[in-house]
Amino acid sequence: MSTTEKQDSFVIELSSVYFYSGPQPRSIALKDCGIPLTAPIPGAFPSLYGYQSKQDGFMAARAYADKNRLQFTVVDFLVQLEHKQNPLMMKPDDIKNHDFVSFARMSRSMMDDLQELLKDRLAAEGITPGKAELAKPHLLLQQRPELVTSLMESPDWEHMKVIAYPAKTTISERPLYVGVLPHTHWDSIKEATCRLNPNMRITLEPPTKQAEQMKASVGDAASMKDRGPRSR
Repeated sequence: MSTTEKQDSFVIELSSVYFYSGPQPRSIALKDCGIPLTAPIPGAFPSLYGYQSKQDGFMAARAYADKNRLQFTVVDFLVQLEHKQNPLMMKPDDIKNHDFVSFARMSRSMMDDLQELLKDRLAAEGITPGKAELAKPHLLLQQRPELVTSLMESPDWEHMKVIAYPAKTTISERPLYVGVLPHTHWDSIKEATCRLNPNMRITLEPPTKQAEQMKASVGDAASMKDRGPRSR
């Protein structure tokens, strides 16, 4: 189970990986451990969601590390939700009663609303998408991850702690299911631990605007060497 009930609260576990070269660091910041997507999502932290996605992601991380002569470690962290995960297919009227949503469990009406939201965002950019492009929103988000910000900033979605969808990453040829945590909900993270290196300290300071700008910049070779693979 990805979501557990504990003392009348609901917690979802997400996982990520951290790449490094040289000696093992004693301490790392969770904000530097985001799963590297093919393009960044401004104002958001992506990590692995779901058992199978985590297993596939860890295998891909190992292969990436071996190929690039890097070391890597796995970081698990808990996000506190205010509401129980919806056991049914998510409908538009359900959104206000939940703060976790997965593309794998969306009703047809929910998908229609999502298409309209993305259509409006593209129209604001002067783009008129075809019906085929909007028919499968997850494929559109794989090509343009930054469109996830349209969901995070929507009045109906802004309370969402985690948005899960299949994303393209720089470490795997196949899409991996990621859970996207908006920076605005960073304080919902309650605990982070290092699975492979229990003595490694994981700090929870929030991402800063400067760090976000660094993530969004392309071709920062020094940052890539120190923090692992970044979007290119």
